[in-house]
Amino acid sequence: MSDLREQFKAAGFEIVDGGSAPGSLGVRKYGCVRYLEPQADQQWLAPGPPYFQIRGLDCELEDKGYQKFWRHGDTRFPIRKTDLQTLHRFDEEVREILQLPSLYNESLGSTCAQTDYDRLEGRPDR
Repeated sequence: MSDLREQFKAAGFEIVDGGSAPGSLGVRKYGCVRYLEPQADQQWLAPGPPYFQIRGLDCELEDKGYQKFWRHGDTRFPIRKTDLQTLHRFDEEVREILQLPSLYNESLGSTCAQTDYDRLEGRPDR
């Protein structure tokens, strides 16, 4: 585990408290954070999405159909193109260190923690 910490530090990441799971850690860079949990097979699992930090809040990406937002609880912040590019770059660097595959739709930056298309409400089934 200390080897992984050193890899992240060498790549310019800051190591932060990882939360509730024993041995977990968080890595922060570019105003983004990702929490990691150790697995029995010496691999690391990212149990949730990467977060973009706004005003000290860990915000996840939400797609409302017409616009993407950063969401923390019931609070939403409009997203900027540069924010999405930053989150994408951060996630790619974390994946590279963890030696995780980059899937096509994730590489496009098109995956969201939550999707809520309001235009589909009340639409009759086909």
